Amino acid sequence: MPGVTTGEPETPATLGRPRDPDLEQAILDATVEVILQRGYSATKLDEIARRAGTGKAAIYRRWASKTDLVIAAAQSLQAEVTLPDEGSLRDDLLVCVRHYVTPTARAALVLANVLNEMPHDDDVREAAIASIARPAAQALRTVIDRWIAGGAVDPAVPAGLVASIVPSMAFHRVALLRQGLDEETAVALVDSVLLPALGVATPRPACDA
Repeated sequence: MPGVTTGEPETPATLGRPRDPDLEQAILDATVEVILQRGYSATKLDEIARRAGTGKAAIYRRWASKTDLVIAAAQSLQAEVTLPDEGSLRDDLLVCVRHYVTPTARAALVLANVLNEMPHDDDVREAAIASIARPAAQALRTVIDRWIAGGAVDPAVPAGLVASIVPSMAFHRVALLRQGLDEETAVALVDSVLLPALGVATPRPACDA
């Protein structure tokens, strides 16, 4: 998966030479391995470069700092943020909440390293919020606001507070328990927490006659 765009202008290793996506992925993979083995603080670019079979210069041409690289590595393990339009509030909420379902234990551990570093490093905190936390939270808030505008949800509902429930729970589980949300928890979160908080009845399964 592609890394995080940092906004820095691209500087190819040699004029006219295109980026090597295989090398970028090798660097991201090496970063994940080093973080899992060493933790964020002990992660060194020299070791990442060695494992990726490249030099530090190749890393700095793609990411401006260790923080940017680590955030990119964490983001590469997460699902892409999308703004759903599934035709029902419940289905839209499910798409948003499923973004927080961690696909592997490795992904949860890498994200846990990033989250645990946030209180101690302002650069990590700001980058993680901008690249990992904010996009998914904004998508969820946009979905809720859209259904409020459509009349399906009472405008008196505190949309921002309701939207904050999901990332708060997800990041709590990752940071403290080192576990991501699973599919069963995601569905329960929508049906038993979000929909009731929005004043919307949870659909009941049809009973057999």
